[in-house]
Amino acid sequence: MKFLERIPGRVLDDGAWRFELAEELNGGFGGTNGGTLAAVCVCAARSAAPGRIPIGIDARFIRGFRPGVARVVPTVLNEGRTLSTISVDVFTQDGKLSTRSTIAFADPDALAGVDKSGDRRISPELMAYEQGRLWRQPKGPQVIPLIDTFLPRLLGSSEAGIATGTRTIWDEPSATAEAACITADISVGPPVAAALKGLPLAMPNPDITLRFTGARSESDHLVSVCRLEGVHNGLATTSLNVWSGSTLIAVGVSSTTCLKS
Repeated sequence: MKFLERIPGRVLDDGAWRFELAEELNGGFGGTNGGTLAAVCVCAARSAAPGRIPIGIDARFIRGFRPGVARVVPTVLNEGRTLSTISVDVFTQDGKLSTRSTIAFADPDALAGVDKSGDRRISPELMAYEQGRLWRQPKGPQVIPLIDTFLPRLLGSSEAGIATGTRTIWDEPSATAEAACITADISVGPPVAAALKGLPLAMPNPDITLRFTGARSESDHLVSVCRLEGVHNGLATTSLNVWSGSTLIAVGVSSTTCLKS
């Protein structure tokens, strides 16, 4: 599995997973990017729901994860004829809970073979990844490793939000949901930062919720269009759509805490 070649992981004898999360996956707050943590949760949950397809994830980033070995534990909450629900916990090397996710899966054999696109479309000008502006490393000693790993690019904005394209670092359509987690999480920052530009605030997002459409992507990048829905009492709420070309991959929401520096 090419996903596991780029984010090394293996299942252990007790059903838990061991992932090696390198510094190249770090975001802007000194720890592993939340989207990556969500992605490894999806990957581990697949082993607890074999043959089923992920339809949604609710991830809570409880504690930062520093580069190193993660113990990722999937637990079956319910296995029904149509739907399975899996809880996944990510633990740090010293045994502290870092992330908790709940992931839903559907049995593809129980689903009707119908397809119909929704009314929402993405503007073509927001899809030109190669023409987008590559994120710059911040001035000073701070480095954000994920910029060099996922090559996020600012692709423009519209009333739908700010579009951010990110590179998929594996060639594996079956791991599209994992790629969507990373793209979605990286896209949350720009609309909040743009609205609060100039204010001395830290703006981490402690969660991400996604609903997957079931579509697969063969592209080397995905695009997330993220919109700020509002900021109230230091809490920002964003909504987003993840695309592969003109195909909708996932929809979601996220919270951002605007912290005093």
